[in-house]
Amino acid sequence: MCHLVDCCSEKMIQIQLRKPFFPQRSILTIQKKIAKAIKNGRLTLGSNLEEFEKDFAKYLGVKYACGVSSGTAGLHLSLLGLDVKSGDEIIVPSKTFISTANAAVYCNAKPIFCDVDEYTFQMDPKKLEKLITKKTKAVIPVHLGGNVCDMSKILDIAKKYNVAIIEDAAHAHGSTYNEKKAGTFGMMGVFSLYPDKIMASSDGGIMVTNNNSLYEKIMLLRNVGRKNLGKYDFSAIGYNYRMNEIQAILAIEQLHLLPDMIKRRREIAFAYDSAFKNMKKLEIQKIYPNVKSSYYAYILRLTKGNLDNFRKKLSEKKIETSPMFTSLHKMKIYQKMYGKTINTCLVSEMLDTQTFTIPLHPGMSNGQVNYVIRQIKNILD
Repeated sequence: MCHLVDCCSEKMIQIQLRKPFFPQRSILTIQKKIAKAIKNGRLTLGSNLEEFEKDFAKYLGVKYACGVSSGTAGLHLSLLGLDVKSGDEIIVPSKTFISTANAAVYCNAKPIFCDVDEYTFQMDPKKLEKLITKKTKAVIPVHLGGNVCDMSKILDIAKKYNVAIIEDAAHAHGSTYNEKKAGTFGMMGVFSLYPDKIMASSDGGIMVTNNNSLYEKIMLLRNVGRKNLGKYDFSAIGYNYRMNEIQAILAIEQLHLLPDMIKRRREIAFAYDSAFKNMKKLEIQKIYPNVKSSYYAYILRLTKGNLDNFRKKLSEKKIETSPMFTSLHKMKIYQKMYGKTINTCLVSEMLDTQTFTIPLHPGMSNGQVNYVIRQIKNILD
């Protein structure tokens, strides 16, 4: 039974799937900081970005953090930091957003798609090991929905075959595995600040590492191959991947709000867990006891029935949902580039027709949570 109490009118506005959380006090703080930045005339690579990088590194317990224009840019730069090039292979889960694999393509490397576990929906370590070859340069596990991958097994495999681990922690700000924060296990970790993420900005991302040489290289590459603005001293072919001051100001405030936002996300997830754990047609994403998810997304699996029809019925009740990605190896562009793959990611393909996400964000009222629960039960009963 749901432990949240409140009322919610049946005649309600659309319940959004995800929404950035900025209370009024935060908006006022942000407005003042933006006005100050505009007056100062320093709108990129300024003091706000430095503050955010320092504070985020401290929050995670790592040495270095590098703010970038997007999580995608962070993944690309991380692979460039490892000198990934043509002929290299990068193993990624098939069940993820396309940016994870595109980062390899940007480096002229080949993404190799790994199947996922049927219950956690995460990269399956047993299947991962079978994919490693002499060409494998890195593995990018993705902490889907905020659930952290089985990093102990993945790190053991990486050590055995001497391949680098880059964590795609776009969904996992504040999530932990064995009480250690997601994004801090591999050689590098990359977080997204896209507007619907756990920490939201006007886009943006941040890469973290404990490796000084990688950090220095990525700092250079994000700024078109130079260390400082205003100097025409280019020592590398870099990219315009800078995080601007406006993005950083929003991110600073989100970092301040993060503990409370995670607390609320977990409250909502607990209510959903309590309501759905014994339903015959639904399965909840399995999260092991040593993992504490920050719940970027609440992922459900419809084991019986048509998912499209089910989501349509929820939409009619003003409840927004989304599928939990489509397997990357099925994408037309990748099939065109690398050919069709058969019987390689069967679990991921099965989950394509079954997994979906329901509304979860800190701004949801208790009544909205209960309304979502009630409508899902009404449809499936």
